[in-house]
Amino acid sequence: MGPCMSDGNRRTMTMAPRITLVTPSYNQAQYLEATAQSIVEQDYPNLEWMIVDGGSTDGSVEIIRKYEGHLAWWVSEKDKGQTDALNKGLRRATGDLFAFLNSDDLYTPGTLHAVGEAFASDPSLTMLLGRCQYITADGSPMDECLYAGDLSIEDFIAYNLVPQPSLFLRLDVCRAVGEFDNGMQYAFDHDYWLRAMLLGHRIRGMDRLLSLYRLHEASKTVTERYKQDLDIVAAHRKAMRSLPVQDPLRQALQRNSARFCRRVAIEHYAWTRNPSIALRFFRQMLALDPTVCDMRMLKVAIKAALRIPAPLPNLPGRA
Repeated sequence: MGPCMSDGNRRTMTMAPRITLVTPSYNQAQYLEATAQSIVEQDYPNLEWMIVDGGSTDGSVEIIRKYEGHLAWWVSEKDKGQTDALNKGLRRATGDLFAFLNSDDLYTPGTLHAVGEAFASDPSLTMLLGRCQYITADGSPMDECLYAGDLSIEDFIAYNLVPQPSLFLRLDVCRAVGEFDNGMQYAFDHDYWLRAMLLGHRIRGMDRLLSLYRLHEASKTVTERYKQDLDIVAAHRKAMRSLPVQDPLRQALQRNSARFCRRVAIEHYAWTRNPSIALRFFRQMLALDPTVCDMRMLKVAIKAALRIPAPLPNLPGRA
């Protein structure tokens, strides 16, 4: 006979919303176990956890088997990428809430309990976003992602302030939104949250550190950032096409997408020191809404057109 469960613990088990958590994985054995441990150590009483592996050949499957007792389902087979893996999990989901945690990221202690309690105590809550901190490949802490609190759809588009590992939503919202778009390889999560917001859902902030986002060589290249930003603008355009031309929301989305292009044009010029990329986003900004162009953007565009490089960052030890 197992240990006796107190009434309080039994109520907690009964009332905790069921969380469906999907971990897409492919050849990240060096990080997968830490991710799995961060999930198991949540000790959440109503968790439906799945690992969807894309046919890893680096020992990931052996790690997955170690955690089989904690998993509702897992598979290791060739797939069409991360969105395909997520959609496999989403189709099997039976929870009240849905989230995904990549196989190199981590949850902080108590995250799932805090999220479950927040949704259980507020039936009107449909999308929840907590704080997130960057970590290095070896797990050393870096800066926190910028935390914006509650997000309107306009600010979501203009600033892209949603660190994916810290976002949770009701499964009912997922059923209304549909599956992840396989055509969005780099910004499928941004596209998904935007589609949910177009249905009237809003992101509510939770001022609590929920996740750790690992930055390593495979996740932080200039090329990856560029492709992600292009995909984000493509998601904006897709959203705008879904609305009537005269819809005020479409006009607001268009203006804020232009603001996003202005911001990333300046960032690419200053950080990646790539004038061609800066000019591409400058042109996209002009096509969307030229009125958002300001003097700073104009100066950057002129320098980029003349191939004048951005000044090097003022690093410690540099004269």
